[in-house]
Amino acid sequence: MNTSVEMENKSVKSNNATMDNIEELAKVLKQEKKELQRLIKRCADETVIAAQQTVVDKAGIKLEQAQEFEKKSNENIGNDFLTFSIVNEETGQRTEQQKKIAFVKNNRPINSKKVDGFIALIAANKYEKAFPIIVVEAAKLIEVGYTVTDIKGEELTKEEADNHFAILDGQHRCTAFAKLTATNKYTEAIPNVYIRKIDNVGEYLVDINNVGSSWDKKDRLVVASLTTQDELFQNVATLLNEGFNPSTAMLIYTGKSLSDSQVNKALKGEDITLPKGAKIDIERGNRFITLCKAAKMDISFITKRYFIKGFNKCVERIGEEKAFMALDKIKNLKLTDEKLRQIKDEADFKIMLDDALKA
Repeated sequence: MNTSVEMENKSVKSNNATMDNIEELAKVLKQEKKELQRLIKRCADETVIAAQQTVVDKAGIKLEQAQEFEKKSNENIGNDFLTFSIVNEETGQRTEQQKKIAFVKNNRPINSKKVDGFIALIAANKYEKAFPIIVVEAAKLIEVGYTVTDIKGEELTKEEADNHFAILDGQHRCTAFAKLTATNKYTEAIPNVYIRKIDNVGEYLVDINNVGSSWDKKDRLVVASLTTQDELFQNVATLLNEGFNPSTAMLIYTGKSLSDSQVNKALKGEDITLPKGAKIDIERGNRFITLCKAAKMDISFITKRYFIKGFNKCVERIGEEKAFMALDKIKNLKLTDEKLRQIKDEADFKIMLDDALKA
């Protein structure tokens, strides 16, 4: 056994407060503050109030530490090389290589909560080192036509990619290791890494994940863009990575949603038949999104199905160009998040478009 790749307790400088999810810590702090105010209003015993104040102070410190960890990791992540413990599948021997992390564009999106979970495991020295991580030489993927990005999402040239491993299986774990390394909280090699030679990334991802048994529809659609190389799925994957939900992304580009069976066919690289009435129009969909963004609409609003459905109903009533004219004029309404939250269905969005035309 090569002891140089063993992770000892000292390899992780752990402070569990910095490893927790910021959103959860913020909720805890809010709850503890609320409890403190309740005790004060009830004129509770001074010792009880003091004890609760201590709880609030500790929760505040944990949140600040977590925020500082996140800030530092975001600033430094991707700057340094990581050490990978590479396993030779034939001999079992382990060697170390230093590379940076890369991802294949439109592999499954990174889930920050999963990353936080692995950070906590690694920091507590509970990470299971037997879990394999599968990588490919990033430059070789570019050679066969894939787009590869660094850990910050910047597209890599073939020359830049020479210093990178593209992570195929283990994205969340490697991101966790990278964040800890960026904050000087992890100093050892990433364990149990296997280098593969793979031409069809999408097909490989489907195979190793048993056709996505743990994947949701978003994961399936994103990986379908790798198995099919289809323009529709490429554009849908881009929207999903921006934060759109799967049904809305399909509605924007085709006017219809895809069933799970149709998505699974695409995932396997098979031809699919779109639902009756569906029409692929990427340019129209992008025009809709661009005008919504120009009106200062956040993606959290644009991704609501009744926005695109309300727009399509408006098209049926007044025609395509007039509907787009109304959408273009929405920016003159100076919408706020509060006003946008009042849109509850297709009818509300149609009324907003009518108001924009009159303005």
